[in-house]
Amino acid sequence: MFLVMNSVFFFCFLYSCLISVSGDNDPDMMNSRLEALEHELQALKLDLLETKTRNSAQDAKINSQESEIQDLKNQLSIRTSGSTYIRWGRKTCPVVNGTSLVYAGFTAGRDYRQAGSGVNTLCLPHDPESAPAGLPSSSGFGRLYGSEYDFSFKNIAVNDDVPCAVCFVHHASSSMMIPAKHSCPLGWTKQYSGFLTSDSSLTNPVYYGSEYLCLHGNPEYMTDGARQYNNDGRLFFPVQAVCGSLPCPPYKDSQTVACVVCIM
Repeated sequence: MFLVMNSVFFFCFLYSCLISVSGDNDPDMMNSRLEALEHELQALKLDLLETKTRNSAQDAKINSQESEIQDLKNQLSIRTSGSTYIRWGRKTCPVVNGTSLVYAGFTAGRDYRQAGSGVNTLCLPHDPESAPAGLPSSSGFGRLYGSEYDFSFKNIAVNDDVPCAVCFVHHASSSMMIPAKHSCPLGWTKQYSGFLTSDSSLTNPVYYGSEYLCLHGNPEYMTDGARQYNNDGRLFFPVQAVCGSLPCPPYKDSQTVACVVCIM
């Protein structure tokens, strides 16, 4: 607009000058000059329109790039935030709360008869890779075994192998397992519930103990290998409450302990 107004003023100025310098007031000469000025003004208007068009295209490109940058930031935020947990006794993750499967695998730990090796339970992937070459030979290695259920429940039976799934919740900052509950506190969201498991408390044979894990309430078994073949290894047993130092009520003696996994 500024350019058009300047052009108009320029046109009027030249026109007045034309009249003043044309002493004989020749109409043909004046019309010729007027047409030239009109053509020049029209060219200026076209240049201004093209400039506006280019600016509009640039604005649209800038808006598109800003939108793409924001989308990438959102995706990066999703990928770099969240929380993981292991779903014991299942091969997949729940399709809720923006949860995705990181990997599925075999539940593994130390043999129940061994006092050494690790005490925590692992979820081993289906596609293991080699350790660094050149490790020293030694008889003092820790040992890692697969896992079996040592009880029957729903679809599983004694000696079935135990699956696991590592799950990632995109829109969560933390996860936790709560024993003796099947619901989550206010503000937390349930991922799955089930019952508490551990090693056996029997003393003959001696069981060396394992961590308490929350087994899914509808557990599955591994289909790799022969089902119900007794390989032992890391064994899973349900956990029962024992009254005494544990108050009853609210707990009940010999009652199986529930559990739930929650996210926030």
